[in-house]
Amino acid sequence: MKISCFLLLVLSLSCFQINPFAVLDTRVCIEKRNTCHILQCPRFRDVVGTCYEGKGKCCHKYF
Repeated sequence: MKISCFLLLVLSLSCFQINPFAVLDTRVCIEKRNTCHILQCPRFRDVVGTCYEGKGKCCHKYF
């Protein structure tokens, strides 16, 4: 009984760490220490790619 409860706990905690919205282009942007924005990049940032399956912009600080 204790083992099955422990396995259920581990399974449920591992499912919470899966982010369905973080697709490949978003992960690449975040791993390169850039930021993702939906509308436009803030001041002092340039667009260097896409996020959210092409719906957003990957922004890089240029200084």
